[in-house]
Amino acid sequence: MINCSICHRPHNAKKLPFLCAVDARNCLYGGRIEFARTLIEAEDAERRVEAVLPLSQDEGGVKKSWSPPKSSTQIDLLRAEEAAASDRTSQIIAQADQLKREIDAARKEIAAKKELMVRKRSDLAAVSAGTPNRRARQVDEVERSAQRLRYKWNRSSDTMAATRAFLCEESARLYGLRQVKKGSVKRYEIGGVEIFDLHAMNSLSPEVISTSLAHIAHILALASHYLAIRLPAEITLPHPDYPRPTIFSLASSYKHGEIPFPGSLASQIPPVMEDGEQKHVPRPRPLFIDKPLLTLAKEDPSAYSFFLEGASLLAYDIAWACCSQGVSFGDKDSYEDVCNMGQNLWRLLIGDQLHRRSVEPTFPSSLTPPTGSPRHEDHGEATNPKSTIGRWSHGTLHSFLGGAEGTEFVRNFKILPPLKLADRLKKRLSSEAPMLEWEKIEGDELEDGFEDGVLVRGHGSGGSLASAGRADLGIASVMTARTVGSSNGGGGPENPSKGTSGWTRLKHR
Repeated sequence: MINCSICHRPHNAKKLPFLCAVDARNCLYGGRIEFARTLIEAEDAERRVEAVLPLSQDEGGVKKSWSPPKSSTQIDLLRAEEAAASDRTSQIIAQADQLKREIDAARKEIAAKKELMVRKRSDLAAVSAGTPNRRARQVDEVERSAQRLRYKWNRSSDTMAATRAFLCEESARLYGLRQVKKGSVKRYEIGGVEIFDLHAMNSLSPEVISTSLAHIAHILALASHYLAIRLPAEITLPHPDYPRPTIFSLASSYKHGEIPFPGSLASQIPPVMEDGEQKHVPRPRPLFIDKPLLTLAKEDPSAYSFFLEGASLLAYDIAWACCSQGVSFGDKDSYEDVCNMGQNLWRLLIGDQLHRRSVEPTFPSSLTPPTGSPRHEDHGEATNPKSTIGRWSHGTLHSFLGGAEGTEFVRNFKILPPLKLADRLKKRLSSEAPMLEWEKIEGDELEDGFEDGVLVRGHGSGGSLASAGRADLGIASVMTARTVGSSNGGGGPENPSKGTSGWTRLKHR
């Protein structure tokens, strides 16, 4: 906006020109006022002189006033004022010319801008005519690019899942995990040691129990590392100053610092006080025992309960890992199926044809891309079934178990909680404990057994109910000596029936 340089009024071509006439006059008023003041002073001085000096008359008798001559100083002052006024007028005229030139330049610039805007409008109109088609083409290109990236991402996830499954299977085979079939009976071994049934622990030695659980904990921790999953119950493997494996409860897992080995001197030191309160240190559950289970239950009930809870947590971890990898192990609500660690571990790491093909998909089909082109993903259907081992994990963003879909996936597991497993296991072992306290008698002791009036026949090749297992315990019969003799076909103890190698007498209470 160009304003008046004197009064700074906004420009108006009709009402307010750039050089205001009032402002021009006001610029000249200073000299005029000074000149008028000088004239007034001169007139005042003339009146004073006339009042003092007598008036002179001319030849015609007319009275004539006396006017003193003007001084040279006043003349110079007036000339200076005139020159200053002329200078100021020249400046005003020059400024007015400058303003006119600026106005002309501004008008030319405005005209050029108007012409440019007209040209841009015409160009925009021409471009807008093909905008919908161009936008649709660009959107289509972006969608195809996104589909290609998603396809590559899914293929990369499939490759990683296959690699995880391969590592788990090979490590399990190297560790000696295998399935042994004897007729219709299946049993499982790891590291040359049988993976026992949890309900048969009363009859097993501490060394067998500790070795088997240590092997299971080691291979399970290794598999969770390969599968990039975080087990709900944290397993602590042996390391310096920590000779045996342990497992934490669900509430204490991954929420602690360095924990000393249970039973060591460091574990007996009281915890550090923080802000006047004693810091809680979680106690890991042992996966080992140093005494027979029945002896441990009598001498240290607390350690017995902790051990059973640790074994239940280990079985829960295996069942949870099977669910996270889509491996079916039977009924999730079944106590027997969850406690069958050998079968569950075998199916998870090696398995049979059950997890060589895809099970019923329990995750969005968009996460399982087909093997065809990226365009086939639009249908959201997997054309070629694939193994689910290694697909869900905590280590990758694709099929992330910690995300919204993964959380919903985990929520559908609905496995029996570890505390319920431990309670049922404890009741089961306690109910079978008295039966394992029976003793075996042979030979001459058999005659003494008739005096007691009641005998129990043992089953199995060893003649001991402890080695017969849970199945034989349920069918052991109580009978009198006469009934025993008739059941052996009249042959007596010298001619026992097939599968019977001794007699067991009830222990006196």
